[in-house]
Amino acid sequence: MSEQKFLDLIEKLEAEIEAADESAHKEMQAQLHATVEQMKAKGFKVPQRLQQLDYDLEDEAVEDMFDNMPV
Repeated sequence: MSEQKFLDLIEKLEAEIEAADESAHKEMQAQLHATVEQMKAKGFKVPQRLQQLDYDLEDEAVEDMFDNMPV
């Protein structure tokens, strides 16, 4: 996949994530993370905003795991 195709895919994923409710973020984060990893493996530069979005969604997923834990 060319770098431009990755960037187009990322743009689409970002728009879908923005439009989605929080319950869909976990699945979308997995897609986003896989795309980031593929870009890194191919030696493409991953935009900072994408790395931050991946981190934020991953952090959100971890927080969600602890929401229902008894204290």
